[in-house]
Amino acid sequence: VKLIHSDEEKNQITEAKLANPDIPLGKEEDYVHTLSVIPNIRSRLNIWAFMIDFDAMEDEVADYLMDLKECCHELQNCKTLHLIISYILEIGNFLRQEKNDGFEIMFLSKVADIKDTVKKQTLIHHIATMMHEHHPSQGDLHKEIGHTHRIGRISFDEVESTMEKMDELCDRSWEDLRIISKHTSSTNDVMQKQLAFLKSVAERIDILKVVLRRVKNRYFNLLLYFGIDPVKKFMPPDEFCRIISEFALEYRTRIEAVILEQTKKKKMKERRKTRGIKITDIKNLVSGKHAGRPDTGSTDHSATAPADLRKKALSKTKSTTLDTPETPEEVALSLESALKSEGPRKRTRQRLKSKMAQRKSLRRTLKNGITDEDLVAAGIK
Repeated sequence: VKLIHSDEEKNQITEAKLANPDIPLGKEEDYVHTLSVIPNIRSRLNIWAFMIDFDAMEDEVADYLMDLKECCHELQNCKTLHLIISYILEIGNFLRQEKNDGFEIMFLSKVADIKDTVKKQTLIHHIATMMHEHHPSQGDLHKEIGHTHRIGRISFDEVESTMEKMDELCDRSWEDLRIISKHTSSTNDVMQKQLAFLKSVAERIDILKVVLRRVKNRYFNLLLYFGIDPVKKFMPPDEFCRIISEFALEYRTRIEAVILEQTKKKKMKERRKTRGIKITDIKNLVSGKHAGRPDTGSTDHSATAPADLRKKALSKTKSTTLDTPETPEEVALSLESALKSEGPRKRTRQRLKSKMAQRKSLRRTLKNGITDEDLVAAGIK
């Protein structure tokens, strides 16, 4: 529509064709001349462009409103988020020695930056640890608020501007249809299709306006639920949901690290139970488990078997220490028997002297000269 010819261009091409009727027009000029013959070409193209683009704009607004509605529902009913916020509030009241009823939602973006003074762990790490210890059955917060992530990526102002643009295009299309109806019969099939389309579009836009108003009221109630007054301090849905979405992502990272750390500690604890026990004893223990031996008592022998084996090993070491000689005669006899059993000791290896041990320094010889003793040692004298 923007590239359509102007009235001045149309007049110039028409005058040129009348002045030179024998000369054919070029492709571009002939195309402009053909379009200029159609009455109200601009109005017709505006209506057709609106008919093509309306479905995409409607889907964009409708999907956003549906996501915003589900976002309000899931944030008000997310038990995991409520427990995390309660823990943050309790920790803040304990550190400040105060009794506050709540905190601003913007504080969630700073939880990952606050660290303790001992182990230098972040506040969100301690919250994830407490959640894993006291509420291990709670699900993944990041998965529970999927609609919140989508709302955080779309600007609410763009959706409102799209809604206003749809309303404006609909009004302009009605004006274009009135202009076209002056030069076209009302019984024309194209006119009937355009008229029916604009009627349905007007009804659908009115429905979207009602849905938008109701969803905005739900969002205002959500802000009040989290302690934010939408009249004094309005926070757009994309900004509000982005804060919670980023916090949920950081929380999922920390809870996975905590679970991995707890799993490693549990494995190390299981390994300590079998420390100091022979491998054959462990194999016998495992084979006894798989053989399905009946239990002789009410206690679980599979859980206490490593401890029993450790006790047996300690008892063996104690029995060996009790059999050691105590009198001097017994000590002497034990040393004599030990020496006899060892046999003759091996000789210590002597260090070989280097062949160049008698070598004299040539630099020192040239400097100090050759003495008579050196001549005799060399066999010259």
